[in-house]
Amino acid sequence: MREAHGATSDYFSDVSKSDIMRVILALATEVYEMRDRQNVLETILSDSEIDLGRLDEKVEAAVYDQERLTERDAFVARVFAAMTNPNR
Repeated sequence: MREAHGATSDYFSDVSKSDIMRVILALATEVYEMRDRQNVLETILSDSEIDLGRLDEKVEAAVYDQERLTERDAFVARVFAAMTNPNR
């Protein structure tokens, strides 16, 4: 990332390319699984003749309750575990 004065910051100077690739693959896996689930859900709803037009509407960010915060933290832990546990 470029700083205002032109210096380069390396936030992960001690992380190998393999570790970064494991994180990218972990994220890609999560994204694919979410996308696949969403496609299945949309198919089920559509087959039930439920209008999916509202899916395109802008939605305000929900206020996070403790359960959602816990789910978020678990997601982040799974993704970054790829850097600490190469055998995952």
